[in-house]
Amino acid sequence: MLRDQTIQSRIAVQPTWLSPGRALAALLLVFSAIIVGAAAYKYANWGHGFDMVDFHMPIWGTLHGRFLLVSRYNFTDTFMGLDVALGFLPAIPFYALVPSAYTLVVVQTLLLASAAIPVYLIARDRLGSPWAGVAFAALYLLYPTTQFMAMAAPFQPRIPGLVALFWAFWFLERRRLAPYLLLLGLAMLTRTDAALVVVAFGLYAALRRLPSAYSLVPLLVGLVYFYVAITYVTPRFYSASFQPVRVEVPFDLSRDYNDMWPCGVSPQACYYLHLGSGIPSIVTNILTHPVEVFFFVVQPAKLAYLVLMFAGLLFLPLFAPRELLLAAPIFAINLLANRVYQYVITEQYQILVIPGMVIAAIYGAAWLWARVARGARRGARAGALALGAMVALVALINLPLKNPVVSALRNPERPARVALMERMKAQIPPDAVVAATSFLAPHLLPREAIYYIPGGKMHHQVDEAEYAFIDTRASGLRAEAARGNDIVARLRADPAWLIVDEEDGLILLRQVGPRP
Repeated sequence: MLRDQTIQSRIAVQPTWLSPGRALAALLLVFSAIIVGAAAYKYANWGHGFDMVDFHMPIWGTLHGRFLLVSRYNFTDTFMGLDVALGFLPAIPFYALVPSAYTLVVVQTLLLASAAIPVYLIARDRLGSPWAGVAFAALYLLYPTTQFMAMAAPFQPRIPGLVALFWAFWFLERRRLAPYLLLLGLAMLTRTDAALVVVAFGLYAALRRLPSAYSLVPLLVGLVYFYVAITYVTPRFYSASFQPVRVEVPFDLSRDYNDMWPCGVSPQACYYLHLGSGIPSIVTNILTHPVEVFFFVVQPAKLAYLVLMFAGLLFLPLFAPRELLLAAPIFAINLLANRVYQYVITEQYQILVIPGMVIAAIYGAAWLWARVARGARRGARAGALALGAMVALVALINLPLKNPVVSALRNPERPARVALMERMKAQIPPDAVVAATSFLAPHLLPREAIYYIPGGKMHHQVDEAEYAFIDTRASGLRAEAARGNDIVARLRADPAWLIVDEEDGLILLRQVGPRP
């Protein structure tokens, strides 16, 4: 905690009715109301893509006896065949009470908002001011990456991990070993990559020279869990009909993992096939090809990603390199990837970066304030102005980054087209196997089988479905057509497929011939 340089907690013009606790509660209420409203509006207007199937179906399936059900892939029928992702489980009791996509919207929003409470506590303790806690809670909620994650297709299993990591840090600061380790363990179970953040917590505790239990336990357990989950657990959930072949490939940064995915190892490890096949070879190749890997990581698009991630917090995390270590593992795996989705601020892969970034921003601000205030008298008004300016700037940064709440409200699907989608959806039997393009698929739930159009070689194909529901504007279809695979033209010409309904670029087909 800062002493002489503490940002004062009492502001001269503060109304008597306004307290930090009330301000924090108002922040949480406003954030939750706006996000729930915008996300529900986005879903109601068919604005979510196929990711919502991938994150909604496991929850529905688990309640119906199909543990973490997924249906688009031909090599597994459970999310566990993709990744160990027990972060879905906290949503299940609420979904059991009200089985609806809107329930997932509400639960995800409230979970994400609740993390502002440990942010408030960490900042209050570090800066010695409840109002600093409120300001950083606002900073967390306004952080552009937080906003994008709030509007992501629910239910994201990493979000319970995000909440647990913030609380784990607060308990670390208060030297409460048991809840600290428990929360890190729960975070680690949400998705496999969270184990790397747990390892970073161990390294951070070691740098702080805390008792060995704070460092060695998360360090060792995190490393072992990550390796076992990737190498042994996930492949156990492949379908019996899928015979994976372990590939051994040389280091080649131009390799496309799609040619071999899931490669006979965990699909998550296969995303890094350009670095090597399996964790030992990946680590070895990174260490033995440092120059090539360096230039691979500092590509312009990846540097732009880093700039946006740090600019969203006014570059404050750079002033706390030790705390920034908590974000380093996720930054590393994102920068080492050759999938563009991992190095943009809008996708789910940034969820577990947020705790380390926000904590580092708090500590960076404390370091900076101590030096700005040194040798000068800084009172309540200066502190209040600094906090207010910080929050206002982060709010303004959302504008050029196309804030997802604003985008959802400004760019909905036309009501007439939504009515057409609903009309065609009503013609599909609830137990039919359906293949659909991205933005149509989420509204076909609940059902046991929804396949993705255009799909890939490790996906179920459209001809395996009974119905095909297609939006001809889908970008995936256009990309396939450009490669010479015009799926819509093929289905139109195939006598095994009958057009049931068609209007305004939407087509519903039923397979009348025998399915493969």
